Amino acid sequence: MAAETENQTFEEKMKQLELIVKQLDEDEVSLESSLELYQKGVELTAECEKILKNAELKVETLNRKGAEDE
Repeated sequence: MAAETENQTFEEKMKQLELIVKQLDEDEVSLESSLELYQKGVELTAECEKILKNAELKVETLNRKGAEDE
């Protein structure tokens, strides 16, 4: 899964997560499919959290640098 989504943007990953949630909400999904979708969702969530954490660190670094330049 990670290789499939490695080049996706944050927004693309979020859209994929939304589709997974929508599929899981449907009553027609088998247990096996639900488990596969859930696993993909967990992996995408971890990837999105990593992207957000990196963005947060960049913002903090820029804020500190801006404060030092003043």
